[in-house]
Amino acid sequence: MLRILVIALIFSVTAGPLLAVTPAKQYSFHKVQIIERVGDKTTTRDVQVIFGEESMQVVSRKDRSVIRTLKYADIRRAEYSYSKVPRWKTGLGLGIAGVALPPLWLIALPLGFSKHRRHWFTVVTDDDFAVLKLSKSERKLFIPAFETRSGIAVTALGEDK
Repeated sequence: MLRILVIALIFSVTAGPLLAVTPAKQYSFHKVQIIERVGDKTTTRDVQVIFGEESMQVVSRKDRSVIRTLKYADIRRAEYSYSKVPRWKTGLGLGIAGVALPPLWLIALPLGFSKHRRHWFTVVTDDDFAVLKLSKSERKLFIPAFETRSGIAVTALGEDK
C-alpha cells in the first residue's frame, strides 16, 4: 500500500507540470447577437465574439465574416445593462455619443417596444460601437472575459441580474 502511495505521489509531482493547462490565446462566445441598423430597419444577427490578445472580434455565425474588430486600446467605454433596451450612461457621455454616433439612437428607439428584459453589452470607441445581446447562460462568463482581456472595467447600468 505504501509503495502504491509513493508511486502515485512521484507520478503526480513529475507529471503535474506536464499536465498544466496553459491560458487560452483567445476566448469565444457563441450565444450572442449584434444589433445593427440596416437602412430604415434594426436587425439582429447571430454572432460569435472572440476575445483575442489585442482585439475583440464580432464574427457572423452564418458566413464567418468579420463584422467588427475593436482593438482594446481604442475602447473608451464598456457597459452592461439588464433592461428592455440597451442603456447608456447618462450625462455628457450620452450627449457626445448621440452627436458622434447618431446610429446609436436609431438602434435604441425601435428596441423600446420589446416586452422582455435582456442582457445588453455595449462597447464604444471614438469612431465605432457595438450593441450586443448576451445570452443568459454566457453573460456571467462574457463580462469577466472582456475585463480580463481588455483591462477595461465594465460599468453596470440599471438592474444587475
